[in-house]
Amino acid sequence: MEYLNATMKDLDEIIIMKNAVKKRIIKEQLQIWLNGYPQDEFIAEDIEKGYGRIVKINNEIVAYAVFHSTDDEYPKGTFKKELLQSFGRVMVKDGYTGKHIGDFLVSSMIEEAKEMGATGIGILADTFNTKAVNLYQKHGFKYEKFEHFEYADLAVYGLYF
Repeated sequence: MEYLNATMKDLDEIIIMKNAVKKRIIKEQLQIWLNGYPQDEFIAEDIEKGYGRIVKINNEIVAYAVFHSTDDEYPKGTFKKELLQSFGRVMVKDGYTGKHIGDFLVSSMIEEAKEMGATGIGILADTFNTKAVNLYQKHGFKYEKFEHFEYADLAVYGLYF
């Protein structure tokens, strides 16, 4: 497995994966990623800004996430500390779930944040997305609070180094 920065040449493959993941989410009746989220433009912007991260196996993209500073997306005071990194839009390609790909992706982002000198990672999660929450907690993320944002009501989690 390789953890890499996404490039614009990866965009079409990521969007195809995202659309399949959205169908899986609907089939599983998870009430996440509603109202067209995440739009293709969001992923293109992630990549243009250097925030897109992918996991490849045998040259095939099998996972994606956006990885950025919390200052880029969240209001001050969302997390207990500052100088944090964050990630979101985490997705694993159909046929690769249950194979520890998400675990590898999260571990890789944690290591990257440490190498950057971040004080930790702050993330938001839907509480009923138990697979994701369990994964984050396995990596040491701790629940901080439940908060209303203009786009959703989400749980705030932090992992501090």
